[in-house]
Amino acid sequence: MGGSGWEIARLTESAELQGRRVLVIEDEFLIAMDIQAMLRDIACEVVGPIGDLASALRAARQETLDLALLDVNLGGEPVTAVADALVARAVPIVFCTGYQVDNWCHRYPAAPTLMKPFRPADLRAALERAIASASGTS
Repeated sequence: MGGSGWEIARLTESAELQGRRVLVIEDEFLIAMDIQAMLRDIACEVVGPIGDLASALRAARQETLDLALLDVNLGGEPVTAVADALVARAVPIVFCTGYQVDNWCHRYPAAPTLMKPFRPADLRAALERAIASASGTS
């Protein structure tokens, strides 16, 4: 028989992430819903998802946040202004993209990048890396 309930819980729980407010910026509805479900499975509080640049920038500047997951391209526009606003507030960020990683990621060297599609374990690990990097423990 498969793994025990404890093993399954151990794979999804992360004390470091539990209760964290994570801003989700994603313009593809189904992907946004998948990300939202993954974050809830690891006990994060989801802010969003937000799919347009103006709303994303407003949330980045005004919401109380612990982390942010940013699609690099919203409706053909890069999310660099959103990332800049979050970095200015010391909010750790993780980028996600279906595109080849480009020079934009050199602008944010501490931010992990996830290639779509990604697994829940990959998301959890990237969020934990972003926290560690922001706290100087990476």
